[in-house]
Amino acid sequence: MIDLIKNFRSIFKVAFPYMISTFFDATSFTLMVFVISFFLPSGKEVAALGTSIYIVWVLWGFSTAFSSGITSLTSRYLGDKNINNIKHLFLVSLKFSFLWYIFIIIFFNFFLLDLVFTLLKLDQDIIKLSKEVVIYYSYIIIFSILASIIFSILQGILKTKEIMLITIIAVFIEVITVFVGVKYYQISLSLLINLAWLNGELVRIILGCFFLFKEGITLDLKISEKLNFTIYTDLKKFWETLYIGFPVKIGMLIFGSVYYFIISSISYIGQQYGVAEKAVAALTLSQRFEVLIWMLDAGLTVATSTLIGKTIGYETFQENKIHKIKKVNQIVLSAIILGTLLFLPIFIIFVIFNKSLLSLFIKDQIIVNIGSGYLYYTGLMGLAMVYNSIFSGFFIAFGKTIPLTIYLVFFSLLRIPLCYLSTNFDQIWIAINLTNLLMTVALVINYYWFIKRV
Repeated sequence: MIDLIKNFRSIFKVAFPYMISTFFDATSFTLMVFVISFFLPSGKEVAALGTSIYIVWVLWGFSTAFSSGITSLTSRYLGDKNINNIKHLFLVSLKFSFLWYIFIIIFFNFFLLDLVFTLLKLDQDIIKLSKEVVIYYSYIIIFSILASIIFSILQGILKTKEIMLITIIAVFIEVITVFVGVKYYQISLSLLINLAWLNGELVRIILGCFFLFKEGITLDLKISEKLNFTIYTDLKKFWETLYIGFPVKIGMLIFGSVYYFIISSISYIGQQYGVAEKAVAALTLSQRFEVLIWMLDAGLTVATSTLIGKTIGYETFQENKIHKIKKVNQIVLSAIILGTLLFLPIFIIFVIFNKSLLSLFIKDQIIVNIGSGYLYYTGLMGLAMVYNSIFSGFFIAFGKTIPLTIYLVFFSLLRIPLCYLSTNFDQIWIAINLTNLLMTVALVINYYWFIKRV
């Protein structure tokens, strides 16, 4: 019981600040769009930004593909109490990130960019502005890559409170940049939004380095030489971060892209009742409240992955392995219990007060009725998302992300035929949440299979 309480404290101490930082990250773009829409009310600017942000997220996801790998290795090095290996990982990640950036920018600008925008059937002015936003971002994304490296190491050494502080300041700077630029200087929107992102990333880099240096993780340019590591060893280490992190990013990108097909199904059903636009609006509005679950998921994923990583270590894993596995199981169990308790208020709000919640923000009764169904079924079965985040953290800690990605991709793609077979909105909401439940079952089975053979 004492160990359980200790685990509760440790998990909550790591998870809660990251939940707050996730909330601010999630609302940053929304706040910037609100400012722009207030001063530039034509609607084209917002439409362009709304189009570009999905492509920006994909670009960011590919560019920072190794972040989960860095966090996994850092937490295990922390368990070994090996600060030199963390310093080495820091240097290697920074060094090879520039090569990764060059690869991304060449591949995206010369092979992918025109294809993406060719598929969009929108007003040419909107496409032009949206394309400019993405092109400018592709050049400054090196700063996002550097910031993700620093944040990944901070996660690995359990400094999520510092991440929360940095994120709040960065988001504030981003929104202020947009406000000043659009109100006083009339800067081109494509340049302005990228200037805001650049300022935010610079804040993350500068303050992140300050907290890393404070923990003794400095940029030691001779660390490879001191550890007798060769360029081949360095490259192999960077590849290990990609091997762990890239599958996670691929899975999340496919997970997100499936929503285009879901929206298509919703629109089709909505057309039969003459409420297509309102049905899509209902999903969009309802998902704004789902950020409560996303915050919980993000916090628990980081907490379980880093605490388990610290427990098992890297080179020292075989030392007293039975005891370490026992502690890992205790962390997973504690996270499940804590996640269940934290989900209870969300369950009550979504299941009982869904219509009241939506009515506070929109008066259209059709949108409220459709959206309340989404919240209702998400509340009933949303605990599966919480459990999935915990087991995701477990597999990330051990560096076994390929099975995790296979499940995420399979059950995400399963939503497409299930939604196309649906004849009403409730069936679509059930299909979305049912796949989460099925993924939970698959992850639990794989967890027990893996823990017996590790």
